Amino acid sequence: MTEPVVEPQDDVAWPVAVKLRELIGGALDGALGGTPAVVAVVPGRDVAIDSCCEGQAWVRVVRTYPVLPEEFPGGRGTPLDDGADPGAFWAVELGAGTVRCAPSPDDAGRIRRTVLCGLQNLSAVESVWIGEQSSVGPSGGCVGQEVLVAVMTNVCVCEE
Repeated sequence: MTEPVVEPQDDVAWPVAVKLRELIGGALDGALGGTPAVVAVVPGRDVAIDSCCEGQAWVRVVRTYPVLPEEFPGGRGTPLDDGADPGAFWAVELGAGTVRCAPSPDDAGRIRRTVLCGLQNLSAVESVWIGEQSSVGPSGGCVGQEVLVAVMTNVCVCEE
């Protein structure tokens, strides 16, 4: 019996997070601390740090919200009645980070360049806003950095 393939039903945040994970994986290939063994899209507010000595990198979806282009990256609510804005523009806030047993400033720089130079080239991305870079850990001898980024997408969630 063949197991069904489960596809995420998120047309807004998931594709952007997966593409950023791919970009970061490529950017960290050959980093000073070595190529991370794990580069993943992870759920949740906090990242489970369990592969730091081999190198661990992640992209996490912090939040997704409707946005008007002139108000990005600020969020807004939208009514769901006749004549309402269908939400063609969505902001996706992501955390992109890495941890290792020994700190490597090289990782943070590579992730920052990837966010600034790679994300804006994706077809679904209208605008990129980079936020703060903060420390992760120490947690069991693991330390690292995470960069927050907001991406304005042009994905319409309603079928035509």
